[in-house]
Amino acid sequence: MRSLLSALLVFFISGPSLHAEELQIVIVKPGDTLWSISSTYLKDPQKWNEILKYNKLPSGDPSIALPGMSLKVPVRLIKEQFRAAKLVYFVNEVLFRRTGASDWQGVADRMDLFKSDTVRTRVDARADIKFYTGEVLNLYPNTFVILRPPDMKNTDVVLKAGEIRSVRSRVLTDSARITPRTKDTEFGVKIKEDLTTLVQVTKGRANVEAKGKSVEVLAGFAAEVKVDMPPSDPVKLPPLLQLEASQTVLTASSGPKLISAGGKISLNMRNMGKTPGAAAALPGGKGLTGNVPAPGNTNGKNIDTNEIVKMLSVRNPVQSYHLQISRSQAFTSLVLDKNYDAFETINLNGLIPPGDYYMRVALVDLLDFEGKFSAPRLITVGK
Repeated sequence: MRSLLSALLVFFISGPSLHAEELQIVIVKPGDTLWSISSTYLKDPQKWNEILKYNKLPSGDPSIALPGMSLKVPVRLIKEQFRAAKLVYFVNEVLFRRTGASDWQGVADRMDLFKSDTVRTRVDARADIKFYTGEVLNLYPNTFVILRPPDMKNTDVVLKAGEIRSVRSRVLTDSARITPRTKDTEFGVKIKEDLTTLVQVTKGRANVEAKGKSVEVLAGFAAEVKVDMPPSDPVKLPPLLQLEASQTVLTASSGPKLISAGGKISLNMRNMGKTPGAAAALPGGKGLTGNVPAPGNTNGKNIDTNEIVKMLSVRNPVQSYHLQISRSQAFTSLVLDKNYDAFETINLNGLIPPGDYYMRVALVDLLDFEGKFSAPRLITVGK
């Protein structure tokens, strides 16, 4: 009886623990041995025998070359720089390519992503990658990134195209290096069609370096780096829209108001400047706001394109707004994700099916810097 109880005790102590062990895949290359793999990947190479518990190997001799295979290795034993990242979320077509491979493959939920793996998002696709250190990398549509190339020091992500948002990650583009300066630094990086790199910091501060010049970008500011040019001086980001609890209006302090009513949305640009001291004036004392055309019509008889640009840059540097509509408050199922001109009115009744949705908005300025999204707002369409 005592031996039976001892056996059961051993089972309950070791069995579930072994089963719950978090494992990571390590690819065996030609000529690799158990000893060389342990020396490269393990924090303590002397624990090479731990790998034997999770893999069926042709030999337990650590000096014998192994055949091409994948080894399961406990994450707790692996050096931090070799720990895999996880794909924690994706929507629509997202592809990945292992280092050294030529073919692209579709991703899978919760899959491991390793050093030098490449990930790309197609049109209307998004992906979130969680690193072993806990930070999450957000990939926007039409984005191309390389994760932690081993031949590039102090680099977590190489952004080749598209847009990312991250916390703490060190980012390299073809024209700039972005290094967070605080543990909680939140920022976005976007590559424009002309290959200009845009850097936007929403929390903390980041260093932007190019062509031997560095600038420090604080929270609420942005900088741009053109190809073969040093970074620009930081400029202030568009205002952050906030929701008023008692109104169906998204507001920005001393800025434009985005109104949502009856399934229609507009930035209400025609009403800007009606509060005392808010009107922007042209030389000669002529105000701009009196001649602003109705939303959706930028060809009004009494205002030309130059005056519109002056109004946006003098009064509030907003050229458009990024609107997202989702069925979930977490915005994991987008039904609308589009940028609209600042003067445009959107009738959601003809765009999306009737129902209740969540809406959020970010302003975009004349330099194409996009501010942070407003808090989600519950709206009703077509009811």
